[in-house]
Amino acid sequence: MTDDGTATLRHPLFGDTYHSLHGAATESEHVFIRNGLAAAGKATVRILEAGFGSGLNAWLSLQYARQRGMRLDYRTVERYPVDVQTACRLGYTDDPLFAALHRSAWETEQAITENFTLTKYAADMTAAGGGWEAFRYDLVYFDAFAPDTQPEMWTADLFRRIFRLLSPGGILVTYSAKGTVKQALREAGFTVRRLPGAPGKHHMVRAEKPLPAPPPGSGTGHGA
Repeated sequence: MTDDGTATLRHPLFGDTYHSLHGAATESEHVFIRNGLAAAGKATVRILEAGFGSGLNAWLSLQYARQRGMRLDYRTVERYPVDVQTACRLGYTDDPLFAALHRSAWETEQAITENFTLTKYAADMTAAGGGWEAFRYDLVYFDAFAPDTQPEMWTADLFRRIFRLLSPGGILVTYSAKGTVKQALREAGFTVRRLPGAPGKHHMVRAEKPLPAPPPGSGTGHGA
């Protein structure tokens, strides 16, 4: 149980928790919804998530979109899937749609609601050529385990691959504001902003893929 009364899991291999012990739902809401999905500024958003885990980020996104009439194409990559029974025992909600997120088939696009499609990839994101790389995205939820726990996920190489899949102006949000993470994002081409973090953390990061520069002579100058 975390400080806000919502539960999390501890990974048996890494020994790390899936969410902040200062508040599982609070952190997800702050990082991925408030500073990610809400900042996307679109009625239809294509999301890539690194780390499906307990399904909390997907669930909160579905709820946010349903309340606002948004359409989400949600694609998520998970190397260590959590079974539906364990996920449902976390007690995030009794809504059967939460269980539907976990029961949906892997590697197949599934319509969870009329406005929310989910595709889950059981894959190692560091290995190039995954099915998720065939699509373009507006928003990335980067929710891998901490850089000290899973350093192979926080490299400039992986961020470059993600950068190429983002639409111009697309954003990546993550809970980590570690110096090496910010540097790797900059090396990949992102413009990096440090934002206030969720409870228990000073900062988080929102990284943006810059819009292309306008072609020469396309400005609105005062020519004759």
